[in-house]
Amino acid sequence: MLSKETQDYVYHAYQETINITKRSFKSFRRPEFGEYAPMYVFTTENLLGYLRKLKVNGKSVLTVTSSADHLINLAFAGASRVDNFDCNRNTYFMAELKLAALQVLTYEEFLDFFTDAKSRVIDYSGFLAGQKRVEENELVFDYKTYLRIRPYLKEDCALYWDLLYEEFSFDGKKLTDSGIVFGGDREAATKNNEYLLDNKHYEKAREAVSKVEKNYYFVDILQIHNLPHTYDLVLLSNIYEYLTDEWYSTITKERFNEYITKDIAPILNEGAKVVAAYQYHYRLKNQAFKPSLKNLFMRGKWELEKRDSLLQIGCRISEFPSVIQEYSADHGKDCIYVYDSGKVR
Repeated sequence: MLSKETQDYVYHAYQETINITKRSFKSFRRPEFGEYAPMYVFTTENLLGYLRKLKVNGKSVLTVTSSADHLINLAFAGASRVDNFDCNRNTYFMAELKLAALQVLTYEEFLDFFTDAKSRVIDYSGFLAGQKRVEENELVFDYKTYLRIRPYLKEDCALYWDLLYEEFSFDGKKLTDSGIVFGGDREAATKNNEYLLDNKHYEKAREAVSKVEKNYYFVDILQIHNLPHTYDLVLLSNIYEYLTDEWYSTITKERFNEYITKDIAPILNEGAKVVAAYQYHYRLKNQAFKPSLKNLFMRGKWELEKRDSLLQIGCRISEFPSVIQEYSADHGKDCIYVYDSGKVR
């Protein structure tokens, strides 16, 4: 039985979530992040492309919560503990929904429930150049499927999702079209996530997440140095771009570097690594796409340059194929910047 305090909190979270549909955002390129913000259903990072490089097995990891794909993939890879941080409290509700679904749904049912499209690509030729071609999935957030997941949810999460379904007339398509969640297509989800490669990987993930120790912390990235545990690996996703972006300007690049190299030292175990940033399309195979991307996305920040301040903190660059179709016809290359705290610089 939920306490009145918890019930009041969930109702507050629900109301703040509904308010998302009434907001106007600063930028068409990005959602506005805050304590209650839209939820990503799947990662947009190629986790499959880089987690294998980091040798996660047996490690304690701190990662952004986001869609919970980091958590599930890290558990799959054998992490001993995964602590999840996010300033967006709604990520907890999405994470728990996915973990519960993983327990009860088959591989195909999981993909049907969480993917809003079977495929989504951009046409780069002809009269409709730049237009999306979408093959929609009608079973996305299907209410009957949700009722099967619900018994496996924590009480606070069940109440939260019950309220959202009621708000949208128990119609999963209306819920996903509301702007409250950012859906993902099946192709990208299965290419980005090792646990979704096939049924065998999915079953292994089901077992792994039931064993891994996990915690949630509702903190901003600049507060993680106060967390109670220490870590062998810290994953900061692409938060760096939001912190230093002209639209938000939270901190300078120099201050971010100082935070990575000095401030978070107390939470790093000996030899710990920090994935300081994830950069999309830092190197494109098709050079013709660079000018358009440079103008449209972050005015050139997608391109790697020697003066990039991330290189000043001694980050090792590890690159891998991009699988995000939204930005490139040939997929190009993404990269991560890995800061090794165990090396003297």
